[in-house]
Amino acid sequence: MIRKLKNIVIRLLSTNIFFDIYFLSFLQIKILNKLRGEKKSVFKIKHFNRLNPAKKILDGYDYISKTQNNININIPNLNLYLIENALINSRSSAIIKGTNIYYEAINNNERFNEGYIERHSKKIALVRLNDIEKIDEGFFLAGNGSHNWYHWMIEILPKMMYYQSDQTNYILVDESCKYIQSMAESLRVFTKLLNLKIIYLNKHKTYKVKKLYFINEVNKVIFNQFDSKNNHFPLYYYRQNSLRSMALKFQNIYFNDNFYPEKVYLERKGSHRIAQNQRDLLNKITDRGFKNIDLITKSIDEQVNIFYKAKTLIGITGAAWTNILFCKANSKVIIFMPNNYKAFSFYSEMAEMLSVNLSYLYYENGDNEHSKSNFTIDLQQLDNFLTTEND
Repeated sequence: MIRKLKNIVIRLLSTNIFFDIYFLSFLQIKILNKLRGEKKSVFKIKHFNRLNPAKKILDGYDYISKTQNNININIPNLNLYLIENALINSRSSAIIKGTNIYYEAINNNERFNEGYIERHSKKIALVRLNDIEKIDEGFFLAGNGSHNWYHWMIEILPKMMYYQSDQTNYILVDESCKYIQSMAESLRVFTKLLNLKIIYLNKHKTYKVKKLYFINEVNKVIFNQFDSKNNHFPLYYYRQNSLRSMALKFQNIYFNDNFYPEKVYLERKGSHRIAQNQRDLLNKITDRGFKNIDLITKSIDEQVNIFYKAKTLIGITGAAWTNILFCKANSKVIIFMPNNYKAFSFYSEMAEMLSVNLSYLYYENGDNEHSKSNFTIDLQQLDNFLTTEND
């Protein structure tokens, strides 16, 4: 009888979260923790601009985003923060201090339930706090998508350009930097000449850092949305100087005189987002003189040179296109993109800032997620486009 009553109480409390009322949510989760033996808590969501920065690094500025209906983008100041007794998780860009959780949302439709955040409303976040481990100090170089090449190279790693060793000698990164070769190599670009200690964070753990150094978003793409059917702009922004500085740093280090093809097709193997007619697509591309390359098999120096020396690159949208960062000015890029994600043309924004000529060829995707593979590339459209480009 007691067990049955307990299950009824758990079910009632679990299905009725008082997510916009902090006090009621706090009591509710406390009771559930007791009944379930869990370690969760609720925190009030605050924007990062509510924190006092330790130092301003760069002034913010405005620019017109041509790929987002010519809206005015307000890029915030780039700041260094020192947060004492902060709670962090390597797969989340949200940082906990006291009863608040701080996050730099790009608009009020952004959803960021990543890492230790189980779910959240516009005001309250529910967070898992299992396996809390203590760290004395460190520079936080992780966050949303820290295991993904795009988020790592464009949003997270660029913070090292503004890191100063007098802050701390400890760099806090997601464990993927230890196991993914290209990420490990890219991190060494910034750390190999410095006497730094790299601390690899377990994605399942929460860390309490006595002195946490943190830089807010250098570049930003909305991670997820509450309402994916109705886009709220802006969806992304970039600091042009940061892109150009990253490009130059990697080109200077990795450029070599080896031969690489001028016409490249980025092939996807054993992954998601593969066209149903990929075999026909590969035949068409090969007939046009393109070399098929799977970047997963390539080291960072090979990736840099492939993109730097290619005059034309073609492929299906994905994190591999992060590497347009390494393209020469006036090179051509053609990306196959699902037609229900036209608003997410952030690679066009990057390309414009890097003087790369990028075009999208859209494929029918219905209401499917962008990662689905049940689509077909229009080969005649591709053929016509390549013929026009060569005229």
